[in-house]
Amino acid sequence: MNADSFWTSQDGQILNVRPQGDDQPVALTLAFWPRNPSEFEYLKAHLAELKFSLRSTLARIGIEMLIQETARIDGNRVVLEAEAFLYDLSFPHAAYWRKLLRLGTPVGRLFVAPAAAKLTTAEIWEAIRANVLKLPNTISIDRDGHVFLTPHHVRYTLKPDLDRESFQRLVSGNAGRSFLDKVQIRHAASPLAIPPHSGVLTSCSLYLKEHYVVLNQGAGNFGIHTSAVLLDPVKTFGTNIMLEIYNQGEEPVVNPMVSVEIFRAPERDGSQVKTLTAKRERLISVAQDTFACLDDRPPEPGAAKDAPKPRLRVALRGQHAQMENACHFLHVGNNGHNLKEVLADTEGACGYPTLLHALEHAPANADTLVTHCFPNLPEQVELLTRLPDLKLKRIIFRSASRTHGFFLSHNAHGRLDTLNALGIDVYWYNPQLGDLFLHTYKKNHGFFIREEMQRRFQESTILAFYGSAVGLTDEQTENISILIEKLTRYMAPNVGVLTGGGGGVMGLACEKARSEGGLTGACFLELEAQPPKLGVDFFNTFQESSRHFRQKWFEVADFCIFNVGGVGTLEEIGIELCNLKLGIRPRVPFVFFGADYFNHLRKQITHMVNEGRAPAWMLDYMLFTDDPDAVVAFYREKLQVL
Repeated sequence: MNADSFWTSQDGQILNVRPQGDDQPVALTLAFWPRNPSEFEYLKAHLAELKFSLRSTLARIGIEMLIQETARIDGNRVVLEAEAFLYDLSFPHAAYWRKLLRLGTPVGRLFVAPAAAKLTTAEIWEAIRANVLKLPNTISIDRDGHVFLTPHHVRYTLKPDLDRESFQRLVSGNAGRSFLDKVQIRHAASPLAIPPHSGVLTSCSLYLKEHYVVLNQGAGNFGIHTSAVLLDPVKTFGTNIMLEIYNQGEEPVVNPMVSVEIFRAPERDGSQVKTLTAKRERLISVAQDTFACLDDRPPEPGAAKDAPKPRLRVALRGQHAQMENACHFLHVGNNGHNLKEVLADTEGACGYPTLLHALEHAPANADTLVTHCFPNLPEQVELLTRLPDLKLKRIIFRSASRTHGFFLSHNAHGRLDTLNALGIDVYWYNPQLGDLFLHTYKKNHGFFIREEMQRRFQESTILAFYGSAVGLTDEQTENISILIEKLTRYMAPNVGVLTGGGGGVMGLACEKARSEGGLTGACFLELEAQPPKLGVDFFNTFQESSRHFRQKWFEVADFCIFNVGGVGTLEEIGIELCNLKLGIRPRVPFVFFGADYFNHLRKQITHMVNEGRAPAWMLDYMLFTDDPDAVVAFYREKLQVL
């Protein structure tokens, strides 16, 4: 491990709880376990440098934890003594917050912020100018590399009727930040004031891709930021980055200021991309050789009738575990080798006619299942019942569905989630796309992507481009092309475009984004009238009965741009506007590119606001225009970043 690199631990837990009276803080012992022996040696060598960052969810519900002494080693873990208290007694759970802190509660992380990783003032300014770092447009930077920012003029409170069970779910980690976002109430606050002996939840805009930010808690004259001080790259990305500030003094604090320091994340040397590329090429060879063997020497017709009895004796309509599905369990290992000789040594038929046959004959060291069809529900149940006896690391499939070919059902997406939770990688060897794609997640939604592109995908700003598959006029084509060019450059270096995978606006958006060096993605829907345009970098597929289910995958996008379209685009506009109203999508710019075309829609939305059918603030986040420069200016204004 590099001593000059920024380092963070896994989440620690409460090891011991010691109440000290109703009006006193709660004494806690916190424990942190290393990921591996080398990390443990690093921890022992840097005990004095370890700093603690509270889990943000705890800070957002008023719970503060202050470390009382230097970390120490206790067996195979690092332990800290801390005191917890509620920094504002107006929170709805003030009467029972102590009882929410239980053994095993996740509390936050340790980190080491070496001076060598800290950005200088010149480096911060250069990163801002190069679009690598987006900070609030209210910042000041001193010559020592400290960045001072003022929060948004908003404050948040929790719903007063939030019950104890909900608070317990938040504290235990079973309810995440997305739930907390939904139970917060936003209030305009200009000026933003913190009365004596109270706190405020507010926010700022930050877009971090390659840097960590560490907030300074402050001396108290501008209030004290909670110990939730660590902001991660990629995860810290948006206009709603929460700040929790409290005032322990006898006088109010008006318009608090926060000081932060910026650290570069551990650098990539390109070796990981090369390693993952080599791994993908090796697995492509495994898939090609195995599928060629299965195709050239298939099991005898009717062999599937002799499949072993399934362990699950439940019948599902149209599905069972004894259905034909040519497959093979193999030991691939971590090093490349040619499987052709292994497959050639198999006498007679290659592989097995059903997954049940393959499970019965799986080698003890098998780590890879190569299967024609992605396993259906009964097949997956049979696979799960045998997992303790397998060393399965990955599944490679060729066809998404027996009945719908290229398109996955909504149930199949659920089974992909289960395999991901079990730590089993799923690859799609896709003959139509001529490559191997790993199922990976961004914002809790899975997409298939070449394995070496995962990190770039995670770091990319995604623009959802909605619009018709019908051809465009020359003027529309020119305007949309200029818009994509300006947006990709404003949001560079990592930008991606997500569409429905068709032609027209969608095809143009992908083509132009690709020419600008951006990623291209699609949520392909099974439609005879709109065949998918292949060749994108990341994708997923959905059967025609999953049309509304598919729309959830567009939540991976950071911003929405609506172009000229028909009733399908109108439906998507309605869903996205509802997401904005409900807080499923944060308050970010919504661009309607085609002022004349969307003029009646603008009037209708305005009428709904005037009638009290939609919140007035929604209009502040909508722009109806034909001018690409106006779009970029609107983003700058609403995102409140440089």
